[in-house]
Amino acid sequence: MPDLMLPTVATIVRQRDETPDVRTYALRYRDADEQARFSYRPGQFVELSVFGAGEAPFCLASSPTRTDGIDVTVRRVGRVTDALFALAPGDEIGLRGPCGNGFDVEAARGHDLVFVAGGIGLPPLRSLIWNALDRRAEFGDITILYGARTPADLVYKDELREWSEAERVTVRVTVDRGAS
Repeated sequence: MPDLMLPTVATIVRQRDETPDVRTYALRYRDADEQARFSYRPGQFVELSVFGAGEAPFCLASSPTRTDGIDVTVRRVGRVTDALFALAPGDEIGLRGPCGNGFDVEAARGHDLVFVAGGIGLPPLRSLIWNALDRRAEFGDITILYGARTPADLVYKDELREWSEAERVTVRVTVDRGAS
């Protein structure tokens, strides 16, 4: 178990713009042994340090069933996220965690699942959704209800389509206003 007070160096492997002010980062520990030891539950978060700018908490948006790295989805809102948005694949950041209790996934086994989120509230549920899809036989029907202010504010557009095509999954998306 890592010392939660000491950041470990992670590398930005790739990044994907979700909206003009939201970006998903794929991260991997620089040290392969650290990566192999890193485990977490859906719903937990990490502290990311951008050297010279500070540290901030971000939910883990990837599923623990996928062990090749972790994803975090970040909305640009201040000094640390501005500095993070200035980085590129290959750049390094500090990573502490996982922190928090996460969701009790085992208690949901055998049950239908309903996920409700709006805007930037989908990233912590993305971890749980992918976890349930990766362990599909363990859960009943899955319903995802997701909304945003405008179509341009929707995150994970490709994944929403992919999820809607999965067996026994219903995805409903709504926006407050249509495209301008």
